[in-house]
Amino acid sequence: MKKLIVTMVLVSLLIASLFSATKNSTTPSTGTAQGSATYSAETAANYKYQTNDKNRMVTIGSISEKFQGPVLVTSFGQSTDGSMIEQVMKRLKTVSYTYNPTATGADLSGVKTVVIAVGNSTKGLGAAGISQEQETARAKEFIASAEKAGVKVICCHIGGATRRGALSDAFADMVLPLSSFIVVKEDGNEDGKFTSFASSHNIPITLVYGSKDTVGAFKAIF
Repeated sequence: MKKLIVTMVLVSLLIASLFSATKNSTTPSTGTAQGSATYSAETAANYKYQTNDKNRMVTIGSISEKFQGPVLVTSFGQSTDGSMIEQVMKRLKTVSYTYNPTATGADLSGVKTVVIAVGNSTKGLGAAGISQEQETARAKEFIASAEKAGVKVICCHIGGATRRGALSDAFADMVLPLSSFIVVKEDGNEDGKFTSFASSHNIPITLVYGSKDTVGAFKAIF
């Protein structure tokens, strides 16, 4: 009986020790609290912001020309960012546009400018009944068709850090090489991904403090 009691005490002490170790251990961060960013918390902490609540929009590089309609707005990743861009276009009232989140190359006829909202959403893909593989295939076909058609491309990443992730970055990497202009909610650029690309390829980029500030960015280019 005494041996049983001693064994039970030792087991209890072991469980308590394991629990304490787990509770006090640190897990490497993957960026945001949601863990969706592809860069570390240290990288985010070292980033120097250029926008704030008083200076809500900063453009780096010169915008040498206005973009023309008709405009096609689509999504790579089926996040709500696409519908936010649609609302921005509605507020402009100066250019004709079509919003089709699942557009293909066949929808580019007559289009002069394509706005692509880059940001993957598992929930959005599920709601649309689209797998990640299907979305990736559509994105590849669409961007190849856009290049062949010679339309202007605008890359928008306005979901911020929580919209960053491996698939979102893969979509961005498809769009950036064809982009003539980039709009990014600045907390989605804490690793300098978008500003670095813009700088090295001489592409104008506008950093916005909040998603709603995309309106101001678009007023400057349309």
